[in-house]
Amino acid sequence: MLFHEVKELDEMVDYNKDSVSVEKLLENGDFKAMLIALEKEQTLAEHISEVDAFAYVLEGEIEFKLNSDKKIIENIKKGEFFAFYANEKHSLVAKKNSKILVVRI
Repeated sequence: MLFHEVKELDEMVDYNKDSVSVEKLLENGDFKAMLIALEKEQTLAEHISEVDAFAYVLEGEIEFKLNSDKKIIENIKKGEFFAFYANEKHSLVAKKNSKILVVRI
């Protein structure tokens, strides 16, 4: 992404039926902003963020699983966001075609 350039976030990443699409927007030290697009039923496998992060659902609906106890945050929809701590295992499943802005802070 170029600085001083206006773009539509939801148009910066496309769906891919074969894999999850990820577009890095900005990165500076621990700070990282990226867009993720998942088609319905695609998953983002369990992983860990080394820093606190938040996710904003631009389009669709997701189910978010947190930590090994599998606490589920269901039905996170377009226009909603949530935050999670560093070093928490997490994964997600797209309940509909979904685009998410993830910011590691």
